[in-house]
Amino acid sequence: MNKPSLRRKWTAAVMVGGLLTSAVASAPAWAERGTDEIGDDIDVAQTDLNETVEDYNALATEISDNEDMIEQAEADLEESEAELADLQERLANYFTEAYVDQGIGDTALLLDSGSPDAFVERVDRLNSANIYDFELLDDLNAASEEYTTQLDLLADLQADLEADQADLEEKKNDIEVLMEDLEAEWTTAAGEEVPGFDVSQLPGMTEDEWAVVSYALNQLNDPYVWGTKGPDTFDCSGLMLAAYSQIGISLPHNAAAQYNQTANISRDELRPGDLVFYNSLSHVGMYIGNGLLVHAPNSTTVVKVVELDHGNVYYGATTILH
Repeated sequence: MNKPSLRRKWTAAVMVGGLLTSAVASAPAWAERGTDEIGDDIDVAQTDLNETVEDYNALATEISDNEDMIEQAEADLEESEAELADLQERLANYFTEAYVDQGIGDTALLLDSGSPDAFVERVDRLNSANIYDFELLDDLNAASEEYTTQLDLLADLQADLEADQADLEEKKNDIEVLMEDLEAEWTTAAGEEVPGFDVSQLPGMTEDEWAVVSYALNQLNDPYVWGTKGPDTFDCSGLMLAAYSQIGISLPHNAAAQYNQTANISRDELRPGDLVFYNSLSHVGMYIGNGLLVHAPNSTTVVKVVELDHGNVYYGATTILH
């Protein structure tokens, strides 16, 4: 296995932050308590923050998908409007040619309806008129139904987008409020990087395994920043997403979604590049072999290599490459 040298960012800034949950809002200042005493509280805080960040990432992905669907719906609506305009012209010509002497000028006036919405509203009245071009009438009905469907779909998508955007802003504010405490306390209680880690001691890997593992290891000492996926800052699922994009595999920016879209394996089956999940799917890291994990832990520290059992509660593992 050809292993390029890993860059180290010794000057990378460490993002400072934390989480104060409602459950401990009235507790004494954690700086006055020992590491053992605050350990359980920090585990809860870490889980709550990760869950909020992962919810934010999932919602951001949903918004992006919704925007794509709105763009497609708007294009489809333009086609429906063009088809209606063509049928309106054909119907006007039909009246002019077939009924010019039959006194149905009032019906013909229905064609002068302005917007596509107004034209569609008049279709039922046209259906009750004495129109003998049944093919034209069928086309008109079909086009009217399609236009109404596209219009309703676009309205629903736009309403969903507005609601999601409001929820996203609320989650962003929640995260910013929650990350105001636990500075020195969380830093003190954070897991330590594996001492003396040497990439040359890792087991042999396939080309794809090394591609994702080496990418993740090349981000060592990059700061954790929630909601990011590189190139210089990452959250936990963002690091996995960026690593697998190096080999053309697209992962969602959400730990639970990554778990659901990959194949479950046992702990004994772990190979380098596999994903390992913690804290009820609120956190994810990458197995690199020899019982080690590379991950973006939390906002008080940086991307680092830790033991597989480093403090977060093991949930399960999945694979993409075997």
